[in-house]
Amino acid sequence: MSELKKIAIGGEMRPIHFGFAALSQWCELSGLGLEDLSDIGNKLSLANAINLIYVGLKHGARKSKEDFDMEADDVADWIDDEGMDVFNEAMNLFADQMAKITPEQKKKKVKAKTKK
Repeated sequence: MSELKKIAIGGEMRPIHFGFAALSQWCELSGLGLEDLSDIGNKLSLANAINLIYVGLKHGARKSKEDFDMEADDVADWIDDEGMDVFNEAMNLFADQMAKITPEQKKKKVKAKTKK
């Protein structure tokens, strides 16, 4: 398992991970489907963005075997307290992690492996 990214939020460094378990939970919370992920930047409500960060933190903790008994409202409160920089950092981490599992990225990895 690769090392999880961490983000300073809620007074500590917390692991954050946007894998398929997190995306599945987010789809359930938001009522959106995987087909909506490609256009997420244009359709994302504030509530859905907070839920996205919440599931990323929840599943980062799960993968790190850490307790995480917070709710989405706690995440929103942390953003209120700490400012938009933490929100933007979390969303950038989401974008980075999603870029690693897109078809174009997979094609680049396959091409790189075949060139060796």
